[in-house]
Order: sequence, then structure tokens, then C-alpha cells
Amino acid sequence: MNETSDIQLHFDVLSCRALLCCEGKDYVLPHTYPNREAAEAAAKKFVWEKLGVQKWSGRRPADIAVWLR
Repeated sequence: MNETSDIQLHFDVLSCRALLCCEGKDYVLPHTYPNREAAEAAAKKFVWEKLGVQKWSGRRPADIAVWLR
């Protein structure tokens, strides 16, 4: 199933910034985003590239489950 079900994204509509919570750590994504969907796509890419999720065989960034808060 999904090994990354504990990924949460907090999107602030006023500042257009995103906070990603994953594996007990918090990451502020480096850019601003026009909406939640753009922030979610950026969060998936961040988790995929920076946190080593690509090591899981048969997975793509789009397969990562992100809980929007």
C-alpha cells in the first residue's frame, strides 16, 4: 500500500507558502504557490527528490499520498 501516508501539507492562502510534515520533520517549501494543487505537486516532487522516496521500486511522484490540511 502507501508507505508515505504520514505526509501532511499545510498551505497558507495568505502567504501562498507551504509547510510539509513528513517522518517527524517539518519542511517549508522554498517557493510560493498560486493554489493548493500547485503546492501539493511541489510537495510530492520534494518528497520524491529530497527525501529519497524514488528508491521504492515501481513508484512515481504522483503515487505519493499527501494529506492537505
